[in-house]
Amino acid sequence: MTARPPPATPSRGPQRCLREGESEGSAVLSEGLREGVILGVVTVALGVAGLSPSFTWIPEVPLLAAFVLVPAVIVGVAGYRAAKREGRVTSGAVAGAIAGAIGGCAGGLTYMAFGKPALNVMLGLAAGVVGGGIVGAVGARLSTRR
Repeated sequence: MTARPPPATPSRGPQRCLREGESEGSAVLSEGLREGVILGVVTVALGVAGLSPSFTWIPEVPLLAAFVLVPAVIVGVAGYRAAKREGRVTSGAVAGAIAGAIGGCAGGLTYMAFGKPALNVMLGLAAGVVGGGIVGAVGARLSTRR
């Protein structure tokens, strides 16, 4: 019996579009960090607007809607872009988790700056990782849909 030769082109799913000089997995880190920094800035701005007594004139309903929708869109974009570059939903979920962790940590630190317990940093980090992973996976699934 002779061994069968390996196929000429292995079937690994969709073709990946890596940029020149880019290694596999670097898209996850770069997208997660980029969107995470943006999310951190937005989270601090929304936290200050929501917690500062000088901003009590801002209506509560639009502020709460912004607290939910803006981070979800930013993390979803991180997942979408990472999956588009690497061709895997897992990449989008990890990029979303990275961005969510940065945003959650920034939100927890903002709460701590306004006199809330330090536990908010850990809770923000945990919620950011879990929520970011889920929303990032949804964004990634949208990018890989045919």
